[in-house]
Amino acid sequence: MDSQNRVAEPPGARIAGPGRQRARKLCDRVLCDRVLCDRVLGGDPRLRIRTTQWLITVAVYIGCGTVFGLAMGMGWVAPDASMLPWATFVGTMLAVLYVALRSGWSARFHDAALTAPQIVLGVTAACWGYVLGGPVRTAALFPLLLVLIFGTFSLGWRRILWLTVFAIVSLSFSIALRHGPSPGGDWSLDAPGMHVDLVNLGMLVVLLPATSLVAVRLSSLRRKLRSERRALTEALAEVQRLATRDELTGLPNRRHMQELLDRELARSARHEHRFSIALIDLDHFKRINDAHGHAAGDAVLRSFAMTAVGGLRGHDVLARWGGEEFLLLMPDTAGPQAEATVWRMLERVGHLPFMDAGSLSFSAGVCEYRRGETATQLLDRADVQMYEAKRAGRGTVQVG
Repeated sequence: MDSQNRVAEPPGARIAGPGRQRARKLCDRVLCDRVLCDRVLGGDPRLRIRTTQWLITVAVYIGCGTVFGLAMGMGWVAPDASMLPWATFVGTMLAVLYVALRSGWSARFHDAALTAPQIVLGVTAACWGYVLGGPVRTAALFPLLLVLIFGTFSLGWRRILWLTVFAIVSLSFSIALRHGPSPGGDWSLDAPGMHVDLVNLGMLVVLLPATSLVAVRLSSLRRKLRSERRALTEALAEVQRLATRDELTGLPNRRHMQELLDRELARSARHEHRFSIALIDLDHFKRINDAHGHAAGDAVLRSFAMTAVGGLRGHDVLARWGGEEFLLLMPDTAGPQAEATVWRMLERVGHLPFMDAGSLSFSAGVCEYRRGETATQLLDRADVQMYEAKRAGRGTVQVG
């Protein structure tokens, strides 16, 4: 009896009690994390790239500071009161950079990621750390290579060159601070630590330009790839245009109009809205080709297309259906309104000269879509009405 009276359970109904509560908490947590991530990094994709790079920079500073702190804890580096100003300087500058990036203020500049200021900050912090590093000061130079590679993402070779010079001059100044300013500063080669400082400076003079050359090469390749991607995008857009547009008139071609018509049929089936079509054939067009050649006929087709489109509503679509035939798609339009639209078009193109045959005219068959019929059936009805218009004397519109 219970099995007979049991009501079918909807999917997921068995996930009840504690399981459902855990699933709900998990969804809430994911949603909360996403909202928090958007607030910290920003919702715009480009902004998120910049703030993510800033976050990586923060992680590098924290990592280097942690290693240096461990060295002090092990007694390898003597504690220095200047460490607090260094940490304050780095923290303040990182905070300023984050505000400039996250608020969108930096977007007004060509270098929206503020790459050059971040590199200047990195070089300054590294050279300051070199002064404070004592016997392990050489380790402070490692981040300089990473800092210059960071510039390959958005800087040109001139800026990279100037930043390289700035890094070498900054290290030279740091060495001068270690040996010169204090009372009794010793600049002799036998001065304590002078050999290490000179070797470090020499290695930096060799490696930084080499690293800069690699960075310039990468930057050049990046620009080349960007240019090729832009050219490929433009080529694809041109291919798409050629695939969907008639080359002579610039109107949608038959294939594209068939897609639009199928899409309109599907939309009508979902929402039960009206739409109409008109099949248009230019009258006596063969006379133009026979008397004046195909070039004159092409000029007439272009003039008709330009004039006819100029009088349409924004959502109406006129396409070249083939030869001198055109198909007009009128969404959200009933038969009487569609007929009025085509009559206005006929009046508009009537002012165009038609060589020695008088003014230009056309015959048109207008049909409103009937629920349940196919695109072929709708087009066949319009075709029948168009030929009725021709038999009625041309230069007229028939509705069916």
